[in-house]
Amino acid sequence: MAIRLIFITAVWLVVFAARIIQFGGVDPTYRDEGSQALQPLRDSLAQTLDNNLPYPQSAILAGILLGVDKNLPVALKNDLKATSTIHMIVVSGQNLSIVAGFLIGLAGFLGRKKALILSLGLIAFYSILTGFEVPVVRAAIMVSLAYLAQILGRENLSSWILFLTGGAMLLYNPNWLLSISFQLSFLATFGVIAVAPIIVKRLSKVPSILREDLGVTIAAQVMVLPVIVYNFGQLSLFGIVANLLILWSIPLVMVSGFLVLALGLIDNLLGTLAGLIPSILLTYFIYIVEFFAKLPGASLQVGESGIVMWVGYYFLIGAVIWVLSRNQGDKLT
Repeated sequence: MAIRLIFITAVWLVVFAARIIQFGGVDPTYRDEGSQALQPLRDSLAQTLDNNLPYPQSAILAGILLGVDKNLPVALKNDLKATSTIHMIVVSGQNLSIVAGFLIGLAGFLGRKKALILSLGLIAFYSILTGFEVPVVRAAIMVSLAYLAQILGRENLSSWILFLTGGAMLLYNPNWLLSISFQLSFLATFGVIAVAPIIVKRLSKVPSILREDLGVTIAAQVMVLPVIVYNFGQLSLFGIVANLLILWSIPLVMVSGFLVLALGLIDNLLGTLAGLIPSILLTYFIYIVEFFAKLPGASLQVGESGIVMWVGYYFLIGAVIWVLSRNQGDKLT
């Protein structure tokens, strides 16, 4: 399976390169522009969060749920960059993957069909809340199809579907390759569905309560590391630890945040009471970020690095994953 996946990836890259040559390449000045049709709704929902949560917790939650930039304190932004956690406070495929995975994990209690409906429903709701912005729609499509394959018992197709979906999107608009959101969505989703299970099996000595989160954290961090370092110019020495301590809270923050929005629109008191949960979780989030950011040598400033180095990094990671999967008798999904 790994060899076939590598072959598919190679074909995918060749086709994409041909598409670039045919239509004149990508535009280096391209930036995602989301739909503004639902902007009034988003502003209203952001105000609901402001009314029911303290600042900057409300600003963080607005970024996670709505993709709204509420002007976080500069010091907090710098701390988020220093700990490689800034990707957690924006609309991204990683957060979408984590929440969908959290809900799919409830399949044992709800049954696969109900877990599927709940996951896809939340993804659709998430897309609406963010105004159908391009990055969200891309992430929603990739995550939905990849997880749908897993829930239907076709785990061996999930990575194939992810690559083919990503390829189709780039054939439609090659400029998306330059989008940080697309890169994080694609790589984080691949890490969660394909790499994390292999890592989790290697963590047999880790307590089961931590094993899944640790595996997902390591997999996602390994896959998105080059994107974060390349774009933000910082390499966090404590990124994996900080992400591990925060990751478990993200699904709870998002689900409780949705509850705040629903109840806050009905009654301010209900919204305020519901806001206690995400407020506590996000206060914890901020504490962890600030704690690790203040440690000596928390992050290293990284100069400009060539694309060749990062391509080599991914080839190395791919080789390690392939070896680990063979040793475990697994198939790379």
